[in-house]
Amino acid sequence: MDPLNRPESILEGEAWRLLEEGGSLVTVNQRLARHLTGRFSDVALCAGKTVWKTPDILPFSAWLQRGYDRSFYSGRIEDAARKRPILLLPDQELRLWERIICESSYGKSLLQVFETAKTARQAWEICIAWRLSFEEMALAPPEDTRAFLGWAEDFKRECRRHGWLDNARLGDFIMEQFAAGVLKPPEHLILAGFDEFTPQQDELINALASAGCRVYAFAPSQKRADAVRCAFADADAEMTAAAKWARRRMEADSAKRIGVFVPSLESARERLIRAFDEVFHPGQMLSPVASKQRLYNISLGDALSAYPVIDAGLLFLRLALRPFSVEEYSRFLRSPFLAGAEAELSKRAILDTKIREHGEIEVAVKRLIYFCSRHEGRRHPGVFCPILEEALTRFSDLAARLTRRQVPSGWAADFSNLLEALGWPGERPLSSEEHQTVSAWQDALYRFSEMDLILGETDIAAAMSDLKRICDETTFQPETREVPVQVMGMLEAGGARFDHLWILGMDAETWPPSPRPNPLIPAGLQRRRNIPHASPEREFAYSRQVTDRLLASADEVIISYPLMEGESRLYPSPLIAALPVRTVETEPPLPYFGYWREIQKSVNIEQITDQKGPEVLENTHIRGGTGLLKAQAACPFSAFAAYRLRAKGIEMPVPGLNPMERGSLVHRALELLWEKLESSRALTEKSREELNTAIADAVLQAVKEMAARHPQKFTRRFTALEKQRLQSLLLEWLEVEAQRAPFEVRGREKYLGCTVGGIGLNTYADRID
Repeated sequence: MDPLNRPESILEGEAWRLLEEGGSLVTVNQRLARHLTGRFSDVALCAGKTVWKTPDILPFSAWLQRGYDRSFYSGRIEDAARKRPILLLPDQELRLWERIICESSYGKSLLQVFETAKTARQAWEICIAWRLSFEEMALAPPEDTRAFLGWAEDFKRECRRHGWLDNARLGDFIMEQFAAGVLKPPEHLILAGFDEFTPQQDELINALASAGCRVYAFAPSQKRADAVRCAFADADAEMTAAAKWARRRMEADSAKRIGVFVPSLESARERLIRAFDEVFHPGQMLSPVASKQRLYNISLGDALSAYPVIDAGLLFLRLALRPFSVEEYSRFLRSPFLAGAEAELSKRAILDTKIREHGEIEVAVKRLIYFCSRHEGRRHPGVFCPILEEALTRFSDLAARLTRRQVPSGWAADFSNLLEALGWPGERPLSSEEHQTVSAWQDALYRFSEMDLILGETDIAAAMSDLKRICDETTFQPETREVPVQVMGMLEAGGARFDHLWILGMDAETWPPSPRPNPLIPAGLQRRRNIPHASPEREFAYSRQVTDRLLASADEVIISYPLMEGESRLYPSPLIAALPVRTVETEPPLPYFGYWREIQKSVNIEQITDQKGPEVLENTHIRGGTGLLKAQAACPFSAFAAYRLRAKGIEMPVPGLNPMERGSLVHRALELLWEKLESSRALTEKSREELNTAIADAVLQAVKEMAARHPQKFTRRFTALEKQRLQSLLLEWLEVEAQRAPFEVRGREKYLGCTVGGIGLNTYADRID
């Protein structure tokens, strides 16, 4: 676009007047749209208005989507439906790229097809937005570019054949609608928060101007603040200082807008939450759910699949696909998002330990029903949980009736029914965050069902994989009430203004960021066309532009950076090197809000030495046998915990038999064998064949008894191997027994009660000769 045709700047007051007259304001992102809508309302309230028309303020992507929707209703619906292409959802686009790559000759050698599909889609968007010539790219291309050109040609062919429109070309479609007179642009269009325009956006602005629209660039009132910079020992100290500064500014005036910007927000998100929670919500360390409504907001959300209620839902669905592992069935039983989770809380915790003690390393839905159902007249292998049993039975019946292959919309309905059978998302009232997350899950299911257009029929494993991928790729942030402190990335606040601003992490390694050219487009072409992230020069120039804008977006601006990262020395970004330095010591004293430090300072800690437990009364019987004496000698406290309090860790099942079970099996086989032999004379008089037969009989009986308790473990192959192991082991041991002096077996597993220090102990003699 000719620079002379750039949008003319417009001040805030004039922008509000044009909005009142029916103009539209298009922002670079959703956050700025919300901010300017709130700002418009504040101005209306200050003017004494009680009601006003909602201004037409929306993000650029939503504005394009609205234009696409309106093109359907212009003229006759039949004509519009026949001419209008079908706009693909981003998930559909990505799946189409993945399918094209998988079916290509290049795709057969790729290990990360999905990641390659994301890179290819990004390359396609760059080519369309920056008007890169595919013919120019095809002149002696590198191997990766040659592959991309083939994929792009297939992508265009598929879209043309089915009448599909991808989001990268949506702007071109809107321009065509303006040129054809199908769409009528607003009289005034205001653009806000754009640091630069792509060639495609320039063409769109020209098309609007040609259609009679006056286009403006929103210019909020800004002035260069007296920004300062300061350094901190490391990133944690820097984040804590920023959090304390933000809290102090908020306490001074809660009506002020306070911003904290981070260049690498995604990697620093968890550390920022810890630092800000400790300062703003120190009670979080005592009760993590006590303060869900925080006084600060971090703009970057987490993957939808990372939220507990969604993670639980995806876990529940896996039960229809395969048995649960130990970790999975333990999470399942303790989940609060399952039917009856509150009513059967204690029972299910005990059921978890019972299944573990049973040695189950994998549990299918039928087996779970067995463990939680009622067992009359015999020892219960688990714990009776009627609500869980009923839910699992409903789930099992539905899973048994699932169609083997069907389209994604069919699977989406089945997945909803399966979760409903298990009572997801639980019986307790959902918090606001959980309620929004469940709504986001419904949206993800809808997007998954829209995959009918691309995928066709799939099996349940592929369907679950596609649904989980959508949840993994969906960044979700629950909406909260307006809060005074906003923590966001460097590029999210275009056009917004703050009263106080702290920009942290501004070291030379982080800002300007390193170039990240798309690997599928020739690097030289990207540099020549000045594509974003293509070269160090491009990143430096753009970062300078962003930095200058941020320095003028608040009355107070503090910029900081860490001095060390691990063992590496860091230096300030060259873009802030000219700013005056202010050390932390020049600030007024900052209170510390860490609870654990405050608790330590507020009380005198009394130390008490307690080396004795409650006295054991005479003639008291304690279970555990002679192991008690050994444990007492090794560590009295451990003995007290294990034998008096009966404290023990939960079992961790292992494949096959654990060492204790293997020992018990050998022990029982020997007991059965000596029950028949009874003396060394009988042992030496038996032929090799007779001895092998006697060993085989004892082993068979011992294995049969243990298999009755662990039917899942004793498969045909495992039983054969265990018999072979036991027979070899017993034969080897009997060869040692045959070399002893003559003896007779007088007792096996004989109970020998004894009293030590007035404490009754159960002891057993394995064998008495």
